[in-house]
Amino acid sequence: MDRAVRRRAVPELGAAGASLRSYDHVDAVAVDVPPGTGAQDFVRSLATGRPAWIGRLLALRDRLAAPFGLRVRERANAADDRIEPGVKRGPFTVLEVSEEEVLCGEDDKHLDFRVSFAVRPRADGAGREGVCTTVVRFNRPVGRLYFRAIEPFHHLIVARMLRPRGRGA
Repeated sequence: MDRAVRRRAVPELGAAGASLRSYDHVDAVAVDVPPGTGAQDFVRSLATGRPAWIGRLLALRDRLAAPFGLRVRERANAADDRIEPGVKRGPFTVLEVSEEEVLCGEDDKHLDFRVSFAVRPRADGAGREGVCTTVVRFNRPVGRLYFRAIEPFHHLIVARMLRPRGRGA
């Protein structure tokens, strides 16, 4: 089974696209998941073993964004394993939960985003895959500039989070 991260996966727009109604950016990354894995299992697996550099990079983003009045991350309770609407999971707030998809997101004055963590059959029929789809709507020109500045880091972080454990940091 191909365990590589697939960076150009077909987006799972389901709840994410419906939630924002219109959007300016979409990307998706996929990775194979074991049989029987549900969306909540997929989200939990991504939270384990996160490299320290990702936390440091997000903390730097918060320090740089705060003076501009942009929302900064609230610290999530690491011991809180719940995945239900309103709960913070890393930098996201959980919005909707089903067996096939966990939808997270935030709305801010510069942009709104949704991140869908979905589990579905692979298109080639070779098992199941977990797909992380990011959908972004820019609310102002500064939202576009902000996203273009963080976009390379976004792609790097998402790909690293989905990389199967044991392939280096």
